[in-house]
Amino acid sequence: MGLFIHRIAKGFFQTSHAGRRMAAMITLTGILLAGGAGSEAWANKGVYEWALVRLDFARKEKVRHLKRFSDRIHALAVQAAEDPSVIGCFDIGLQYAAALEKGPVPQALTAKIEDLQAGFNRYYIENYFSFYDILFVDGKGKVFYTIRKEEDLHADLLKGDPPKSLLARCLAQKPEREAFVDFHHYSPSAKPAAFFVEPVRKDNLLMGWIVFQCAINKVNTIFSGTEDLGRTGETFLVNWEGLMLTESNFIGDSTILKKRLDDRNIQAKFEDRQGNRTVVDYRGYAALTSFEVVDFLGTRWLVVAKMDKDEVITQHYARYRRYYSEKLLTHLSNTPPPPMRAASLPVAEKTLRIDMDEFIKANNGERLQTFGVSTCTGLIASYPEKFAYMAHISPIDKIYGEAGTNLVGQMINKIKSFDIYPCEKRAIGFAVVAPHLDSLLPIIDKLVAEGFLLSQIRVLYTPKASSATISYDCGKDNLHVFWRLAKNSGSKHFHILQDASNAGEIVRQVMQSEEGKRV
Repeated sequence: MGLFIHRIAKGFFQTSHAGRRMAAMITLTGILLAGGAGSEAWANKGVYEWALVRLDFARKEKVRHLKRFSDRIHALAVQAAEDPSVIGCFDIGLQYAAALEKGPVPQALTAKIEDLQAGFNRYYIENYFSFYDILFVDGKGKVFYTIRKEEDLHADLLKGDPPKSLLARCLAQKPEREAFVDFHHYSPSAKPAAFFVEPVRKDNLLMGWIVFQCAINKVNTIFSGTEDLGRTGETFLVNWEGLMLTESNFIGDSTILKKRLDDRNIQAKFEDRQGNRTVVDYRGYAALTSFEVVDFLGTRWLVVAKMDKDEVITQHYARYRRYYSEKLLTHLSNTPPPPMRAASLPVAEKTLRIDMDEFIKANNGERLQTFGVSTCTGLIASYPEKFAYMAHISPIDKIYGEAGTNLVGQMINKIKSFDIYPCEKRAIGFAVVAPHLDSLLPIIDKLVAEGFLLSQIRVLYTPKASSATISYDCGKDNLHVFWRLAKNSGSKHFHILQDASNAGEIVRQVMQSEEGKRV
């Protein structure tokens, strides 16, 4: 049954991108049907297991595209190395270079060679433009012709001990057979490149090599688009040394051959060759991964699809919001607040006071403060050591179901429009402070809808307090909440940021408990 559905989908949707996605979905449906719609194994899959299924599909798709591209570009290199026009141009260029070394050559010969090279350039564009450049290298390692005429033209690649680039090291071994040089920093092009090295023989003697240069952007394009993995999902390629060969979705600067991943994690994946692992990723977040080793002409690459565990929890919460929101409120209501502390407010260069129904931004070194949070709600959004916002939200606000103000929406718009890049959203932390829970769920819903994760939301809730004074030091990421309690309650009235409950952690514990019951 599953195979039948897969064949229909493959035939019907093979011509379009949307069709291929649909075919993959139908294939998955076919697998489920083949196992029986009520299959206990599938029914008992946990939330993380379903996320790994999505990661596996993404990883397999990238592996398929990478192999198809690699095989195609390799076949093109082999074709070019056997192309009489390419071989002929190499032979004539080699003879001309040898003639130049002996002394001046007739101007008429130089003109004919230039015409020949111009024609070859057009031939390259028509037939082999997939390569960034084509280098003709003689048996001594000297580049006597290139298409792009960059700094490597007329260069002696074998000069130096040892030769500088991986390409030079390959040629220093005088390869008699085809060789592939993996992506590395190639200074003449000022960008990473890989090379197919094809030997040229004449009368059974090695005359030199035709070198086909591949730009990294071709590979990066394969991994740049990752659908259906949420906001924290991405796929990337890693070499044997643990260096990323593609750009990160979450780092503004280039990561290609610059970002080195944790060696223990990467080498373990190369040893396992294929599977799933939960790791702490290069941004410091716990992530689910699906990985596979791809072998290509003596080179090994690691294809990785990953997604933050926190986003898996947030997606699950949003999908079953009614159930988990009730569990969240129940947990907070039934859990006693952490013990109060005795504290004094830190001294700041400048204190900005927030009145009811407004929010204010502070920069590094400034302190935000508001008083009398009772039926109201205090909300802090902070990017530690950069900036912070504090809002004093009254019951006339949208989050209370009224239409007087919309402080949360306005504050988030400010942050997203002027303060951060999209890739920095993960760095923002939120703290909700109130003696009640009346506004918590609408705030969580708004933040989740704006692309933030539950793990970014912390809650300080003390139901026995009549009001709260909130102070936040932007530079030091210090939050102090002074709770006004009943008389004779002692001298300790403070909570700090470390006392807050994490919404994501509460939901994670509930999920884990539910899955334990199902097992």
